[in-house]
Amino acid sequence: FSILDSFRRFQKSRHADMKSVDRAVVMRNVFAIGIKVADLIHCSRPLELHHKWVDLITKEFLQQGDLEREKGLKVSPGMDRSQPPGPLQQVGFTEIFVLPLFREWRDYARDFGSQEGKTEILCYEGVEKNYKYWLHASKTSSVSSLMSSVSASDDSPV
Repeated sequence: FSILDSFRRFQKSRHADMKSVDRAVVMRNVFAIGIKVADLIHCSRPLELHHKWVDLITKEFLQQGDLEREKGLKVSPGMDRSQPPGPLQQVGFTEIFVLPLFREWRDYARDFGSQEGKTEILCYEGVEKNYKYWLHASKTSSVSSLMSSVSASDDSPV
């Protein structure tokens, strides 16, 4: 996850010597992570809204997998309808990408954001809350019941 790695290096050098960090480097790193946070902001939203996003993204991924299969290509990971994604995939995605990303953004905003990062703290807490839902769902629910909205015959536009 190169954006996050780059931002962490930037943060480390900024903490070591604030004056040595070029303004362009600051802007590039802050904008890059900010755009990625915006891309994944649904992960911080109330569960019902977040779940709708996950359902739509899953539908899109499975449609892409169908197209890959039709063209005789290898189906990309997470896009194979014969192995539909479920709560465990969301747990992994959140642990590996989302929580670390929102944690870095929150920590940066505490120092440099408006209102000492109150909004970013709330977003991080939303990610944690949704993560707990997916973690619980991965242990208690079947994939088919959670992802029943994604059917093999669904060819409606995303």
